[in-house]
Amino acid sequence: MEQNKRGRPGLDPGSVPEPNLKPHPGQPGVWTASGRPRDWNGNYRRITRSSPPETDTRGRAKPDRTGERARRAFLDAAQEWIDSSVTLAGALNKRSTLSQLWAAYKGDLRKRGRLEETIKNYEPMMRDTVIPKYGHREIGLINTAVIEDMLDHVGRERGGSGPRILKENILSGMFRFGIRVGALPPGNPVREALLPKPSNFSRRRGGAAFMDSATVERLLIGVYTSTAPCPTLDARAVKPARNYQVPTVAQFCDTYDVADWVLFVAATGWRLGQTLGVCESDIDFDTGILTPRGAVRTRDGSAQVWTDYTAHDAEDLNQDKFISKSVQLPQLVLDVLAARISRLKKVRLALPPRPDDANWPQDLLFFDLDDGGPRNLKSMGARWRRLAAALGLPAGVSPHSLRKHLGTEGISAGLDVTKVADQLGNTSRVLRKSYVRRHQPHADVTAMISGKLGPALDEVARRRSG
Repeated sequence: MEQNKRGRPGLDPGSVPEPNLKPHPGQPGVWTASGRPRDWNGNYRRITRSSPPETDTRGRAKPDRTGERARRAFLDAAQEWIDSSVTLAGALNKRSTLSQLWAAYKGDLRKRGRLEETIKNYEPMMRDTVIPKYGHREIGLINTAVIEDMLDHVGRERGGSGPRILKENILSGMFRFGIRVGALPPGNPVREALLPKPSNFSRRRGGAAFMDSATVERLLIGVYTSTAPCPTLDARAVKPARNYQVPTVAQFCDTYDVADWVLFVAATGWRLGQTLGVCESDIDFDTGILTPRGAVRTRDGSAQVWTDYTAHDAEDLNQDKFISKSVQLPQLVLDVLAARISRLKKVRLALPPRPDDANWPQDLLFFDLDDGGPRNLKSMGARWRRLAAALGLPAGVSPHSLRKHLGTEGISAGLDVTKVADQLGNTSRVLRKSYVRRHQPHADVTAMISGKLGPALDEVARRRSG
């Protein structure tokens, strides 16, 4: 049977106990205060202080009648010693608030080289939704039930994928950080929390749907020539303007300059932000080599910025999917892009003067028709959904589906997996896991099975006929 430990219970890190006060044996009017505070690293230290001298208005020594001066001297010395021992592990404890944990976690993200843009994307949800309601709660009192209540609150206030982003991208890492620095005991309360069921948002498992070659062909023909009506998808009851005519798919794509972009995505298999960040000067029309220099990304929740990920000060971006990867474009695509560049010279003449604070290249291949700057990622997604609905494309098809189509067709054609991965800017493992359509019939596998079983079946037929 385990015996109870004798003595006083241990102090929490960073705590200062009340001192033991005693009159000084040899100095009347002087007291001594002693105690053992505990620093942020868990270490104890005995500190003793005597009553500091104090005089009245006539310069006469004043006695410390109650020992209060000695007590204050002890508390000041103990707190100074504790403050000098503050480290990363001691800056937080179980009595720290959620807002303090969030501030420390942001500092840790910056220390470990996370993108400042990532932190800015997290900030609005924490600052405007989570911190006002839960910011003063002690992290030692936050359990799984509190986390689920927090996710429900974010779901009501922000909707969409807000609860999932909060749990998987913010809270999970933040509480792991708290455990790592010793502020929380082992056992992440976020791990077992269940996401609320969204009422107005459905998330498709597996990401974008796959597209076969016939659907891609129908899409490319449609964006240039389709006469099918392309109405708005706005569900609100809006009175149409007088003499308004619903545009065809081809007219819609021409108005918003979408057709060439769809072809470019199908030809490269690149992500949305990468395709919108390509510049005319990135293309060598003699060799057909395209070497991108930047991508369009979202900053502060809404602003669209062009980010140069080849600059010397953008080392954090030169990783994984943001690294500059050269690809070679087919001649047919180069011809379309060459004609596009010639046509854009007239379009640029009608644009307003370039702003003084513009931070994007002047030769973006796909630019906003209002100011010549980067296109809005959400607006491009909305335009895709409108033309996809007009063309009757399968549910779940997005621009990322063209990326999956290129990966699936490349592997099916017998190309080396490394070459296909280089085209998409992925590793071979990610390519096989996410960008190749699985569980499909394969004619070569069928031929192999037929070759193995054929002789036996022929022998069976021969014996039955004999």
